Amino acid sequence: MLNKNEFALNLLEWYHNNKRDLPWRRTNDPYKIWLSEVMLQQTQVQTVIPYYNKFTTKYPTLDDLANAEEQDILKDWEGLGYYNRIRNLHLAVKEVQSSYDSIVPNEPEPFLALKGVGPYIGGAVQSIAFNHRIAAVDGNVLRVMARLNVDDRDISKQSTVRSVKLFVETIIPLESGDFNQALMELGATVCTPRIPKCVTCPVQSHCESFKSNSVLLYPKSTKSKKKTELYFNVFLILNNKDEIYMFKNDKNLLKGMYKFPKYDIDTSIDTIEEALNLKLSQLKEPIAEEKHVFTHQVWYMNVYLLYTNSESQHFVKISEVNEYPISVAMQKVFKHLH
Repeated sequence: MLNKNEFALNLLEWYHNNKRDLPWRRTNDPYKIWLSEVMLQQTQVQTVIPYYNKFTTKYPTLDDLANAEEQDILKDWEGLGYYNRIRNLHLAVKEVQSSYDSIVPNEPEPFLALKGVGPYIGGAVQSIAFNHRIAAVDGNVLRVMARLNVDDRDISKQSTVRSVKLFVETIIPLESGDFNQALMELGATVCTPRIPKCVTCPVQSHCESFKSNSVLLYPKSTKSKKKTELYFNVFLILNNKDEIYMFKNDKNLLKGMYKFPKYDIDTSIDTIEEALNLKLSQLKEPIAEEKHVFTHQVWYMNVYLLYTNSESQHFVKISEVNEYPISVAMQKVFKHLH
């Protein structure tokens, strides 16, 4: 049986002496803590740091972010991926501005009702910023808890995540924010997936899988599905004014980002001309091939260079393309124009 008080004491002592010096740990501002947690979802710490610094410099207050144009925010987020995160945060801070006088709610219920705020973000922000005793369960915490308790349940199931959250909330001490961060820090730096540093683990004496020499058997998870492979032709269409055809994506995960025309490889050029209302030059061999990997998909892209004399509102100066928010996949395509 886990000695809850001793476990918390050991973990917090280790955390206070060994925690990484990260920029969002130097602030008590709920808005900046919230921003960092949104950025850290499914993204490594070292990747997030420059984006966090850029955003907190350009949008130092919640009002600054709320009042900003979506296109500017998406441009600043460019390359960080999972663009729904920043769109949802933008909508949420606007609601905080209008409904809560620009003050982040310091109670869980109204905060959890905001756009894009799920159990993890809710637990993290409410515990770190306001010290509510709510768990913040991410992949690191699930791994630590599975090994600690030799838990055979599938961590990819929401029922397991909910159960682990309830368990953590039975052991969470008054220093809830530090405790949640300590659990995540332990998973990120010590209780790692493939080469855990059990010898230096501060809670080794509490770990059932360490005692039974079965650490690498946990956590249990169903194998992730194979990524869907998709094949596209992407068209760089130029006119005689040093302009390129580019338009805003109005759906899916890349909503709000700009893109070049992209079609399944079996789409005829006649269909493309009709869809774009352009008369295009003859299709020749692709000038390049590119691959881009998303979480659940892999895009294989043939890049074509075409010309037109047709007019369209979607042409922009080639020299100004980089002023628009463009996904990394489209950046890979555009580089072949140079």
